[in-house]
Amino acid sequence: MTNFYSKLLFVVMGIVFLSGCTPSVNTQQLDVGVSQKESLSKMISEIEKDTGSQDEMWYWLNLARMYQVQKEYGKSIDAFNKAEVILDEYENRASISFRNIGSGIGSSLFSKGAETYYGKGYERTLMHSLNSINYAMLGNFEGATVEMRKMEKRQEFWLKESESNITEASNKKSEIKGNPDTDSIPKGYSMAKMLEDDEVKAMVNNYQDAFSYSLSSIISKISNDSDYSEISKKRAIALADKSNILFNENILENDSVEVCVVVLSGQAPSQTIEKLRFPFPQLGYVVLDLPSLTQSKKDISNVNISTSSAHVEGIRLLKTEKMAYKTLKDEFPIELTKSIVRGTTKGLVSKQAYDNGGILGALVSTAIMDLGATALEKSYRNWEMLPNSGYLSKINVKRGDKISIRVGGREESVIIPQETKHGSLILVSYLSDNNIGVDNVQY
Repeated sequence: MTNFYSKLLFVVMGIVFLSGCTPSVNTQQLDVGVSQKESLSKMISEIEKDTGSQDEMWYWLNLARMYQVQKEYGKSIDAFNKAEVILDEYENRASISFRNIGSGIGSSLFSKGAETYYGKGYERTLMHSLNSINYAMLGNFEGATVEMRKMEKRQEFWLKESESNITEASNKKSEIKGNPDTDSIPKGYSMAKMLEDDEVKAMVNNYQDAFSYSLSSIISKISNDSDYSEISKKRAIALADKSNILFNENILENDSVEVCVVVLSGQAPSQTIEKLRFPFPQLGYVVLDLPSLTQSKKDISNVNISTSSAHVEGIRLLKTEKMAYKTLKDEFPIELTKSIVRGTTKGLVSKQAYDNGGILGALVSTAIMDLGATALEKSYRNWEMLPNSGYLSKINVKRGDKISIRVGGREESVIIPQETKHGSLILVSYLSDNNIGVDNVQY
């Protein structure tokens, strides 16, 4: 009996060790730290010191967005590139590390929290979209266009990966006794209403958004890649009819230029793990550990832009929370199947412990497995700094005139320089009324 518990404890602790260390800055601390301009720099410094999380994709994505808000575009590009390297290694499957092997075992045997984060399709798309903005704000519109092309290439692997996951789930389901219903949402699951949202059900897919393609069209046109601009424009309109207004050709007065305003606001839902009792033959019930999502945070409902002679409203083309819900809805049968496998595995281990040591044996084995799962869940993270909304608008502004942008409870203004040749791109990053980043570049 002692030998049985020793082996169980060794496996659990091995998985915890292989899954990495607990991050020095948790999600709650991150939320508080980015709400104020004064504390954002301190938060960045704290995260930079967290060397134990630097092999995680979410670590670099969070840093990249924070650098972007701080107008440190070079650092943001570097951070996005490091996240991209991690994702490339995963997609290429050129090598398998012990850490990834450990994550796979943990996911199969004990906890959803053991899975390594490589981003969902929409996150991988937006990684390149936001990095494209970095290049644009540095005046490198060719580099920005390259990022947008990489965005599309990235989507190809996501489709293959999704198909592979469906096949894997089907194979696993065939191994489960009792043929459980994995197509229906279990009673009591907190995300049920979100997954049945009409807008979510009507979405074309879970990885393409009109914001990215509209921005791609605008940026590639500035870089004189008219063919790619037209392709992106058509895809943007196909995803959202209202994006069409961005592509209307306006007649410019001699002293006016075209200004594009990009507003990124809020924080997208963070991923969590939800525990749920699920009826199951022979075992009575199993405890599922299902993926779940928090509510989006610190977002705004509208953007108003005005000059001395005109007024427009920003068009919301990015709704990250809806893409997150759509992804979870599409993947839910897969996730439910994998969770049942984990739950039944733990149930069988507890039953074996009961057979060997009675009720005390079952309690001890359950406690050991729960200890390992709890430790793993602390490092179960995603791109928490991903903007929840993306607004785009275009307006003609006279050189030397002021353009005012109202977001949340604040109004920011930018003067369009007299020496502006063709146009200007303005970036507004809204994290709270007390932390708004505003910058602009001329072309």
